[in-house]
Amino acid sequence: MAASSPAHNVDLSLALTMEPSTLTDWLVILPVAICITVGAVLMLVRKHTVWHPVIAIPSLAVLVVVDALLVYAVASNGPITMVAGRWLPPFGIAFSADLLGALFALAAAIAGLAGAVFAIGDIRKSERLYGFYPFLMLLMAGVSGAFLTGDIFNLYVWFEVLLISSFGMLILGSTHEQLDGAMKYAVLNLIGTTLFLIAVAYIYAVFGTLNMADIALRARAAPGLPTATIGALFVLAFGMKAAAFPVNFWLPASYHTPVRWFPACLADC
Repeated sequence: MAASSPAHNVDLSLALTMEPSTLTDWLVILPVAICITVGAVLMLVRKHTVWHPVIAIPSLAVLVVVDALLVYAVASNGPITMVAGRWLPPFGIAFSADLLGALFALAAAIAGLAGAVFAIGDIRKSERLYGFYPFLMLLMAGVSGAFLTGDIFNLYVWFEVLLISSFGMLILGSTHEQLDGAMKYAVLNLIGTTLFLIAVAYIYAVFGTLNMADIALRARAAPGLPTATIGALFVLAFGMKAAAFPVNFWLPASYHTPVRWFPACLADC
């Protein structure tokens, strides 16, 4: 008979969050969950375009309310963090909201709601069929996730979600100008994405973690680390994605194209 191994007492509190999640904690992930869920519902009814604004606009109004509650909670109680699987940082994938991130998420939700309302009279039925409102909801999911994530790699993931959605919105008219602008938009943002991934890999190689709070602690503990190089890579990557001068080459060729074809097809709207 094999000898039985001695029992071991494992202190899970060293690795897991043992306290139950409060309703306030769920506010951190609700903006992303709402947008992804509504985007999926809109895809299920994609052929019934009359329902798209009816579903999307109230959902974005709810998103504004949730983000406002998140701002209030953070302003009252300080930053809020929710980690997947109850794993403590830096092991789990974290969503984290401080006051600045919550305010950015609220501002984005208000802008998204205004855009959805304006699109009722500006987006023709065929473009709704192609997915304007589902793309808008997924765009808001990416924006909300980027503002509320506590993990560098997931910041990259949410950026790609919002960029892919914006690619789709850019070519809804399928004109030559739109396809040409979208190609430049995609190629130059792909370069920015590559720089972003290089910076993320460099961070992991230097710090051994991708949790933002953990990175901040380790950077303060070891001031000799090459943080300037990492910062320069991120500045260049974010600058290209934000079309900040002088790396804004794609913007003049891309962002005017979604509105070029609207005056010619007002009869179809």
